[in-house]
Amino acid sequence: MLIAVCCDRGAPGSTTTSLALGVSTPEPTIVVEADPYGGDLAVRCVAPGGRGGAFPAIPTVLTLATEARTALGPGLVASKAHEFTGSTRVVPGHFSAEQAAGVLNWAPLAEALRMSASRVVADLGRIHASSPSVPVAAAADVVVMVTRPEVGAVMHLKDRLERLAPVLAKIRNAPPVVVPVVVTPKRIAGSVVEQVGRMLAPSSAAGVIAGIGWIALDPAGVEAMHSGQVGGKNARTPLLKSAAVLNDQINQAVGVGPYSADGAVDAYAGHGGEA
Repeated sequence: MLIAVCCDRGAPGSTTTSLALGVSTPEPTIVVEADPYGGDLAVRCVAPGGRGGAFPAIPTVLTLATEARTALGPGLVASKAHEFTGSTRVVPGHFSAEQAAGVLNWAPLAEALRMSASRVVADLGRIHASSPSVPVAAAADVVVMVTRPEVGAVMHLKDRLERLAPVLAKIRNAPPVVVPVVVTPKRIAGSVVEQVGRMLAPSSAAGVIAGIGWIALDPAGVEAMHSGQVGGKNARTPLLKSAAVLNDQINQAVGVGPYSADGAVDAYAGHGGEA
């Protein structure tokens, strides 16, 4: 499965959501940092064993995209990924937009991610209908759009979906499957998800929306995740518990697992108990 995680504007948490989706499931997953504007997982994370920055300078997504031009295959993405935690590996991004200019070829990268034998979560950062990363979003089995619960942010997301969905559909020859995800504290998640659903319902893109998801606003959980502490009690942080439920929703959206939209918040308690 290829999951593309993106957002409309600002920094509502696409990178955090991508990494959380990777580490909150036992399924082998590769998180690929493919934001055209650059990424910082290589400096955010801590390597296994607690050594400084998590990942060597190479390979990165630029290495992967370059080799995808001539060496496509189901094992290519995994061969460029660095060990992070458990069953999760990471292909870090380039650090600045200038590094990718004229170098990152998005069509071969999209094909490499689509062909991967392992589950891939691709962090695309901000996206719009003319973004260079559109081929990756079009190749994805599901597009996760991350937003904040503020009215302005949700309305921008609605507008972005109405503009982006037809572009993806034209490339795919099929409507994209979209899961909007709200970053919110657990205590208000139920009401927030309901409100966001009502705001998006009149959208012309409503036919491609497969339920509204949520990720817990949990700074302590993010810090623990970046340090590689995702086992034991750290697997029960609000962040990772909500990500586990979101993984279930994504699986259901593409027909590989059960999910109840009405029980999304209640299901949270079933992933490791209350935090």
